[in-house]
Amino acid sequence: MGQKIELKTTQFGKNVIFDLNRSLSGQDGETYHNIAHASLSNEISAQLAMKLFQYSNDIENIFIQSNVVTVNFTKNMGTAIKEFEKQIEDFFLFYGDEEE
Repeated sequence: MGQKIELKTTQFGKNVIFDLNRSLSGQDGETYHNIAHASLSNEISAQLAMKLFQYSNDIENIFIQSNVVTVNFTKNMGTAIKEFEKQIEDFFLFYGDEEE
């Protein structure tokens, strides 16, 4: 149930920008510094930030503004970014495809 999020990824060293096909927050944006900070809000953007922080200890902070998610890592993540793309793409899926 739900739909996959389509995204375009741009990587600049330790910084990665995910440009999504749907909005997750308002125009003001929000920066999340850790999982505890993200857990203080019920906003959709905070829920995604929590999911990403739970997935990796290599995140310095996450900034979400409308349909753009910027993740600043503590190190260059290289091809591991593909796994973060999958986490974001599947964020609105509540369960996988049922076997026939």
